[in-house]
Amino acid sequence: MPLKYRFAVLLLGLCSAGAVLAAAAPAWQGKGADGRSIAFEPQRLQRPAILFFWATWCPYCEALMPFIEKVYAAAGKDKLDVYAIDIKEEADADPVATLRERKVHFTLVRDGDAIAVLYGVKGTPGLFLVDRGGEIIYQRRGGDEPAQVEAALRDKLGLKATPH
Repeated sequence: MPLKYRFAVLLLGLCSAGAVLAAAAPAWQGKGADGRSIAFEPQRLQRPAILFFWATWCPYCEALMPFIEKVYAAAGKDKLDVYAIDIKEEADADPVATLRERKVHFTLVRDGDAIAVLYGVKGTPGLFLVDRGGEIIYQRRGGDEPAQVEAALRDKLGLKATPH
């Protein structure tokens, strides 16, 4: 490949990688487990937040949840927020019961399809880590194994790594 094309490919790769890491998180409003409004305002965050896009029927989401829960427990509930944004859900699904059964302590956001559109999430699971400044500093890529996601979250949050 000629040098000018290699440079163009490298530049495009760097620009696209930087755009993901430096992107400001969109603000959103949703409904919690109890039907009350939840407002996510990235420019006013008290602590980092994980936005986890999931569905009750998704086996990959189920596999990832315990790893996110471990990060949440390691960080402490006063140092990290985790929003479980329910998307692409079946009509008879019960996300509240599903989270309870799976023993995770995330803040449920119901009917999050509009929020998923804001973040470009087309399938489950989707995961973003937003820092206190409202910037997306990590995004799970398709195919990332749960242990890889946990390690990346711990790294970005400055938490001690755990052996697997």
